[in-house]
Amino acid sequence: MLKKMVYSLGNLTGIALFTFLCTATFQSYQKTGSLFAFTIVLINGLILAIYFVRREPRTLIEFPFAWLISMVTTVLPFLYRPIQEAFLPEFLSVGYYLQIVGVATIVGSLLSIRGSLGIVPANRGIKIGGFYRIVRHPLYTSELLFFSGYVLSNQSLFNFVLLVLSFAMQYSRSRIEENFLSNDPGYKLYMSSTRYRFIPGLL
Repeated sequence: MLKKMVYSLGNLTGIALFTFLCTATFQSYQKTGSLFAFTIVLINGLILAIYFVRREPRTLIEFPFAWLISMVTTVLPFLYRPIQEAFLPEFLSVGYYLQIVGVATIVGSLLSIRGSLGIVPANRGIKIGGFYRIVRHPLYTSELLFFSGYVLSNQSLFNFVLLVLSFAMQYSRSRIEENFLSNDPGYKLYMSSTRYRFIPGLL
C-alpha cells in the first residue's frame, strides 16, 4: 500500500513538473518566436504525454539517495543561464549544431523508451529496441549532448561547472539504475549485449 502511494505521489510530481515546464517554455516561445524554443515545448509535451500512458512499475527503487539524485539531476538543467557574450566565439556555431543533434536524439530516445520512462529507477519492462540497441542510456547521452551545445552557445564559468556537475550526476544515476535493474535477468543479458552506457566504443 505504501509503495503504491509513493508511486502515485511520484507520478503526480512528474506530471506537475512537466506541465509547468510545458507552460514555461511555451511562454518563452511566445516572447521570442524562436523555432528552437518551440521545439523544446514539443519535447516537454512529448514527455508529459508519455507520463499519462506509461506503465506502472513492476518494481520501484526504495534507496532514498537514488530518489534524491534523480530529482536533482532532473531540475539541475534549469539553472543554466543565457549569456550574450562569448569568450570563445568560434565555438558558438558548434554549440548550435550540437543542440540540434541533441534535440533530435532526445526525441528518438523518448520514442524508444515510451511507456518505460521515469525519473527514478523502476522496472517497467526492459527496453532493448530503438536507440537502446546502441547504448544503455541514450536519453541521458542526448540530454548531455544538448546541454553541452547550450554551454558552448552560452559560455560562462557557471554554466561550465554546472555541465561538469551534470555529467557526474548522470553517471552516478546510471550506475544506481543499472545496479537496481540487474536484479532482472533480462537486464543482465541486455548489459552483456549492449556494452556501453553513453558513447559507443568509449564509455
